[in-house]
Amino acid sequence: MTLGFAQINGWIATYPCVKIKTPRTTNESRGVKRADMTEQQKLDIAARLSDPYSTLVLLVTRIPVRIEEAIGVKGSDLDGHVLTLRRVVYEGKAYDLQPNEQRKIPVMDIELLARLRKLGTGREWVFQSRNGTPINPCNARRRFLKPAARELGIRLCGWHDFRHSLTTELRRNGAHPKVISDLLGHKKVNLAMDVYDRSNLKDFEQALGSVGNQLLPTCDPTLRTQ
Repeated sequence: MTLGFAQINGWIATYPCVKIKTPRTTNESRGVKRADMTEQQKLDIAARLSDPYSTLVLLVTRIPVRIEEAIGVKGSDLDGHVLTLRRVVYEGKAYDLQPNEQRKIPVMDIELLARLRKLGTGREWVFQSRNGTPINPCNARRRFLKPAARELGIRLCGWHDFRHSLTTELRRNGAHPKVISDLLGHKKVNLAMDVYDRSNLKDFEQALGSVGNQLLPTCDPTLRTQ
């Protein structure tokens, strides 16, 4: 990721990691366990926060956007209901993405769209601090996001949990892996499934339940068709 970012900004001539695969096996005892939140839990977190943090939670709940992209959104990035992700913000500095790195994502939630337009009116950044700069996501996570989640009994690691959770929801709703990959901004389709998606008991129940519903009628003589 670091070398890719350097190549995008012209600090290195070419991306040196082509055809280099990162290891899939990780130390689970030391890894970060992302929260698998329900829709209601996400809405409850947003309801406990004031703007701009409440709207920021809704944005990362509805769109699989990185927090660095989210805090770089300007009002001019909205065209109708389509949001163009044109930049990222790292350590308070904004960096424009190259045209081939930018993504256009439709905002399908009417309330979220209205909130984004309202926050982006009359100022440079949609998610703006009091001194006119993009908000600091680390401070927002520590001072607002995690305390709100803790009050609700939700173990939340950070902003990235919303991206993981939405990826899983898209897969459960039948979205094509290529569509999920493009929404996430991945160049490889399998990266979304290998890194951002995890199966759990709910997925196992759904998969096995559908098989059971197909088999049971053939096992019960009273349900067999003549």
